[in-house]
Amino acid sequence: MRVDRVFAYGATAGLIADAALGDPRRGHPVAGFGRAAARVESLLWRDDRGRGALHTLLCAGGAVGAAALAAR
Repeated sequence: MRVDRVFAYGATAGLIADAALGDPRRGHPVAGFGRAAARVESLLWRDDRGRGALHTLLCAGGAVGAAALAAR
């Protein structure tokens, strides 16, 4: 099966699932990520560029790592 067809099937399935299920009332993934990022920031915050880079690396790297694991 061609990659573009697989993407089209996946996008269509996602659209149908979103229309049928909608957003969760509790435990929305984006809100959970925001809470986790705020917690990491509260632990790491200093007036320092390196700490900001570490915060970005942890948050963005964690999201990329989770997506890579989900893709397997």
